[in-house]
Amino acid sequence: MKTLLETAIQLAGVLQFITAAANFFLPSKLDYAGNLSKVSPIIRQIFVIHCIYIVFVLVGFGGICILFPQDLCGSSSIGKYLCAFFALFWGVRMILQFKCYDVAVKRAHPIGSIFFAGVFAYLSLTFIAATFLSL
Repeated sequence: MKTLLETAIQLAGVLQFITAAANFFLPSKLDYAGNLSKVSPIIRQIFVIHCIYIVFVLVGFGGICILFPQDLCGSSSIGKYLCAFFALFWGVRMILQFKCYDVAVKRAHPIGSIFFAGVFAYLSLTFIAATFLSL
């Protein structure tokens, strides 16, 4: 029988898949083409490659959470390490959401901004809990 923490980690996996999927809609929503037309080709290429890699990373994170929640909740060193890394990754992402992003864009897309701030908070808190509850 799954524990509440294992279920929370699997939900975290689903949320990471949703975050990855959102990256397919962001280019049109935020006019990547128009904005990237103003930069040199190498900057445009680096940006696109980084966006693709972020999607792969998020899918990988989500897969780990959905397929191996008991390992992430357990007392193994690798499980604790991954949870601590995920907590740091998502905690920093949450801070960046509030500190670095253009306020005008957040105001123009309040539902998305609030939704993703909530997702990042859930992810960071879930992985903090998994890190320390597995000690």
